[in-house]
Amino acid sequence: MSAGICIMNKQAIAMAADSAVMIGNHEAIHNSANKLFSLSRIAPVGLIIYANSTLMNVPVEIIVKEYKRNLGDKTFPHLKDYVDDFLEYIQNNSDLFRFKINEDDYVMSLFSNLMCGLLGDYRNYMEAKEKELERMLTDEEKSEVGERAYLGTIMYVASLPPCVDNGFTGYIKNKYLGQFRKLFQMKLEYSWLTDSQVNALCEKSCELFDTIFDRNNYVGIAIAGYGEEEIYPHMRHLHISGCINGRLRYYELETVEICENNPASVIPLAQTDVMQTFLFGINDRFLRDLSQELPRQIAKCMENIDDSCFVPGKKSIVYDQINSLTEDILKHTTEIGIEDYMKPIILSVSSLPIEELGLLAESMINITSLRRKVALDQNIGTVGGPIDVSIITKSDGFIWLKRKHYFDRKYNPQYYYSHYGRMGESGNEEEKV
Repeated sequence: MSAGICIMNKQAIAMAADSAVMIGNHEAIHNSANKLFSLSRIAPVGLIIYANSTLMNVPVEIIVKEYKRNLGDKTFPHLKDYVDDFLEYIQNNSDLFRFKINEDDYVMSLFSNLMCGLLGDYRNYMEAKEKELERMLTDEEKSEVGERAYLGTIMYVASLPPCVDNGFTGYIKNKYLGQFRKLFQMKLEYSWLTDSQVNALCEKSCELFDTIFDRNNYVGIAIAGYGEEEIYPHMRHLHISGCINGRLRYYELETVEICENNPASVIPLAQTDVMQTFLFGINDRFLRDLSQELPRQIAKCMENIDDSCFVPGKKSIVYDQINSLTEDILKHTTEIGIEDYMKPIILSVSSLPIEELGLLAESMINITSLRRKVALDQNIGTVGGPIDVSIITKSDGFIWLKRKHYFDRKYNPQYYYSHYGRMGESGNEEEKV
């Protein structure tokens, strides 16, 4: 897991990221990962990665640095052009990065993630039904529960938004449909599915690869900076999931542009809950919990009120009216968060000096790291280690404010000569970017 942030105003961009990387299912955490990079040797463009540190088993750091070397002194008029060129480079060099070797694992991993969701739904429905009836279910009732879980998965895939139109469905169907069916045959926990349900699930799952479904199989990337023809910062936020049949599977989450109508922006990345609480006074997860709990409490309260307290036929109307308040409450809560919490910070950020931008970015990662250090929950230790901080301006380019190295600089002058090719007046290597 990770925490990163991109803060922009008309003067500059501040980017910061922690160094924690988790191995397996919380089996180990190392605090030395690199997540913040300059994307060009000379252009004012930076990049933050989060979530996974590998793309189809290839370290993303290798991909980024190979792209930077390949880009050389080339520049583009807009930030969008850097992003498009970076994505095109990854796709065109799929052989170099040996993506074909890992394609089977990637495809089956995504399919398995979907099937794990199906199995989880089935078990939850079974448990809830047994609790409701206070007895073991009959075969017919088990079949009804299985049908509910099966239809839920079919509808879930159908509801997923499409991503970049690469036409993966046909390729997946031709190459992997048999492997999908074999997975059901090998695992006894799916024996409750009928043959027709298995066939329908396998067919529908082929469409999964043309949607935004990625679960945990993705690399989060935020690229920020300036094109040659841009005076104000831009940022693009993407999820890159993998490469299938030589084509990159990705989708874009958001594009942020600083302009006259948007003089500043603060974009938390990865583990955003702590930063959102600081910025808005509440976070998305808490709002989701409220949106689920309020209707549940209202329904429970209405069930406990005797029908005789209502005019005949009016209880359901009263329930619907009260239940509709949930949306109004959440909307009002969000408005308060924006007006009373976020707006004053944005007003301040819009006029912050360059150094203060960097300090704010570092502080936001620090408060997330502190929470992950002291809170005994499933996220403990997932944000931490040294914090890398950079500032990007149109004129000065990509500047490191804080940067960790796995080596001592004074023992490795050749590194700065080979990478930056510039000597300072004192004879020591002077780092440009």
